[in-house]
Amino acid sequence: MVISVEFLKLVLCENEKLKKPLLKMKVDSFKDIIRKAALNLFKEKGLNNVSTRDLNTRLNISRSHMYHYYGNWEELKLDAIKKMLGDDVNDYFIRKNEEKLKGAPEELLFFLDYLLPDAPSSHWILYLEIWPLSARDQRYADLIHRNLMQWNEIVENIITRGTEAREFTSTNSTVAARQIAAVLDGYSSMIILDYSEEKRALFLAEIFDFSLQLLK
Repeated sequence: MVISVEFLKLVLCENEKLKKPLLKMKVDSFKDIIRKAALNLFKEKGLNNVSTRDLNTRLNISRSHMYHYYGNWEELKLDAIKKMLGDDVNDYFIRKNEEKLKGAPEELLFFLDYLLPDAPSSHWILYLEIWPLSARDQRYADLIHRNLMQWNEIVENIITRGTEAREFTSTNSTVAARQIAAVLDGYSSMIILDYSEEKRALFLAEIFDFSLQLLK
């Protein structure tokens, strides 16, 4: 069951009005609400600036309720980040299918446009916070690595299909995918820290031009 942020707000609002315990909800639904509330707090305050007290206050629950679903606070943080990374990949495919793209170059441009930050949002800033953690914590490193491999595989598939259709001439789609992903990541880091619509448009054009030169 996927619960939107709007639904979460509605639940919290109704809980405050009626003073009904949230634990009356289905187990899976309530666990998802805990995870979503935690993720929203991480985006608002920073991953390491949120406490269990903050979450309990936000949801109007006790510590014991949270620990009924998660063994400890770190387990909840990891689960929330894992959900965010997975949701981004799923959202990409949903939007791509809605666009009905024609040809590998158009699909590649869509991919680059999707992953290049489009606003100085807390969502992208949280991405930057995860990287230092992954350098010191193998659990975060595993999450980041799996996510990167997913995105790289998507690019590699685009390149392979483009090569088969003779839209690209890449001889090694795996290497080309890594190179494009690395360039995209570098541009993304710069734009998150200093965003403007003009700069984003320029960066997107430069990344796409680099990709086409690499593949043609």
